[in-house]
Amino acid sequence: MHRFEFSEKLEEYITKIERETERKVRILESPKLGLKGMWAGFRFHPDFIIVIIRSGINKPDETLERSIAHEATHGYILFKYEYCMAEFNESVTDNDRKDIQLIFTMVDDVVVNKIMSRNGFMPFGSEYLNVVQKEIDAMISGQDFYRQFSDDLLFDDLLMISRYIIAWGFLEYFGLNKYEFEIIKKFTDVFKYAYPMQYKIADKIKHIIIANDIFTSEGHCKSMDEILKLLKFNNLVKIITIADFKK
Repeated sequence: MHRFEFSEKLEEYITKIERETERKVRILESPKLGLKGMWAGFRFHPDFIIVIIRSGINKPDETLERSIAHEATHGYILFKYEYCMAEFNESVTDNDRKDIQLIFTMVDDVVVNKIMSRNGFMPFGSEYLNVVQKEIDAMISGQDFYRQFSDDLLFDDLLMISRYIIAWGFLEYFGLNKYEFEIIKKFTDVFKYAYPMQYKIADKIKHIIIANDIFTSEGHCKSMDEILKLLKFNNLVKIITIADFKK
């Protein structure tokens, strides 16, 4: 049992996820969630859908509730639709594991955001457009917005690519209003010229996603296989579904 009293909308959505996956959603707290500014994260467990929220939050608001719904939906697509996930080799380093998890997340988020929008939640958080505008301003002024997040240059490159893919996903698959569309479109346009090397990779990933239907388990798994090969991580990980995990 979580200690918060959530809105009826979130409680109903959690109940739906629990009913359709036959797994309880457990909400835990931790002071460390990964990237700076994160409100919640998903942690895989074969028997539960575990959502970790940032400790120290005294009262839930719309931003936290959307974050919880988002992370629970990551579990939903694994257990309900048998989307694929990574099974790491024993020799995989912590940095490689973090990089591979980010690669999965960038594709999964496109699907997760679409499912959330169909269930009455905003496809992106309240601060998303403000952050995108900061990224645009930094790119135009020649500042490197992304190096603040880690000392791992490869991870930062993947973070840049993931930001592009998620933004492109909103343009490609969502009905945005004029204001939302213009900001996100400007981000993708400026990114192309500010980060040509990262854009070249992101564009290849974009075409892999277009060529496969990532809104199905089969298409998602095929996309992930091709993307991991493109980024040369395929020898470090095996792509499995929850059905494989049980064997």
